[in-house]
Amino acid sequence: MVTPFDIAMTEQCEFPSVLVIDDERGPRESLRILLKPEYRVLCADSVDAGLALLQEHHPDTVVMDIRMPGKNGIEGLRAIRELDRLVSVIMFTGFGALETAQEAIRLGANEYLKKPFDAFEIRGVIQRHVKRTRQKRRQQEAEVELMELNRALHEELERRKHLASLGQKSAELVHDLRNPLAVVMGYVELLSDKLRNPEVDPAGQGQDASNYLQCIEKSVLRCRDLSEMWLDISRGKLRRASVSLGEFLRSLVEEWQLMADSKELDLSVEPCDPGLMLEVDDVQLRRAILNLISNAADAIQVRTGCIRITCRQHGTAIELGVEDNGCGMSEEQIRHVAEPFYTTKKESGGTGLGLFIARQVAEAHGGTFRIQSEPGKGTKIILTFPAGGG
Repeated sequence: MVTPFDIAMTEQCEFPSVLVIDDERGPRESLRILLKPEYRVLCADSVDAGLALLQEHHPDTVVMDIRMPGKNGIEGLRAIRELDRLVSVIMFTGFGALETAQEAIRLGANEYLKKPFDAFEIRGVIQRHVKRTRQKRRQQEAEVELMELNRALHEELERRKHLASLGQKSAELVHDLRNPLAVVMGYVELLSDKLRNPEVDPAGQGQDASNYLQCIEKSVLRCRDLSEMWLDISRGKLRRASVSLGEFLRSLVEEWQLMADSKELDLSVEPCDPGLMLEVDDVQLRRAILNLISNAADAIQVRTGCIRITCRQHGTAIELGVEDNGCGMSEEQIRHVAEPFYTTKKESGGTGLGLFIARQVAEAHGGTFRIQSEPGKGTKIILTFPAGGG
């Protein structure tokens, strides 16, 4: 059973904490002195006192003696597992009884050590278990967040489908949200798989989980930015800011990398001049480039497909190019492909809005949109923007 304590998002302070429960002052103080340079050390001389500290401070690891007056360590371990099934528990004893060790492990102890302890060894054991507890708590929280996110995403997608029937602008809004939502759903699936497979190495799993959550959070923020952008469009506003193109494009490629990997495509960005800046609405620019990448991905073959993004300045214009080695387009297709709702991908669910949106973004900033393509030899879409911002 998942308790509120299991799934609560408690703030984990930068300084990790260790709870030491031991009725003997000597070992208790030795551990406190040994650990205090790296940890916030909480000490208790009985199981009951230790349980009170556990509920108040939520330590990252518990170090507990088995042999104590009153409630012993085995009884304390049972109580700890009722309160928190994720915290790491290291059991200490001054006498080595195999049966006691087996009972402690059966009840959920993570490590069993004998007294007297070796200072170097105990530091390494505690460091490992503190890391384990924090990763497990983060994963538990992520699982709950993902369940809620999945529900909200499905509700939002259904609502956007309804909006698409209201006209072209609604269709464009739905189209804009598809890219970040596709990234979210991809990372949700990966993270759910990680959380459902506890046999995977916990350290590697925790690192992946943290990276996946960051990507999910970024994509959710993109959805929010797009919603605000559409409010600005309805008011006739275009928000401009100074954007470093090299940094902007690297960030964009990193966010789309999961999609590229899933399609077995080679996605890259050529190094830009570090001083190359552009005065644009960065949300609008992002949606334009992502649409071009998505269109390119649909036009190329898996494993051998390549998408290359370029940026360079020519006189008073800055050119952004998205080039692929896909199927290319005929002259007839080139004449119509940037028109709204014109698509060559009806069988795969294409909406015919990606290139239209990219052209709109370039023209809204005083720039241009052009296509270089030949059947069987790939396509390059070039957006130009005035170097001074238009």
